[in-house]
Amino acid sequence: MSDDEFRQMLAAANAEFRASLPARIAAIDALWAQVAGGSGTAAQMEELILLVHKIAGSAGTFGEAETGELAAQIEAKLAPLRGAATIQEAGDRDDIGWLLVRLRKAVTSAGQ
Repeated sequence: MSDDEFRQMLAAANAEFRASLPARIAAIDALWAQVAGGSGTAAQMEELILLVHKIAGSAGTFGEAETGELAAQIEAKLAPLRGAATIQEAGDRDDIGWLLVRLRKAVTSAGQ
């Protein structure tokens, strides 16, 4: 594979990752509404943690360091809640909610 082919492949992967972010954030938002609103399940909490984890792990690879860092911070806040169906502590809900706002803004900025 030539350098040009490699760069094209990497650019395509970056574009695909960025294009996938809005749908991923929408899925996170839907799960967040359930677990933060008190009607979630432990499976939804686990799925929320997994979705955030995937973004945290891959964003830096695709040049989205801020997105990855914010996702990692959200994951760290959610990890102790693994196995729970909802978030009981208002402070936790507020902290995670604010981080999600910042994550949405980072994703929107990345798409521009």
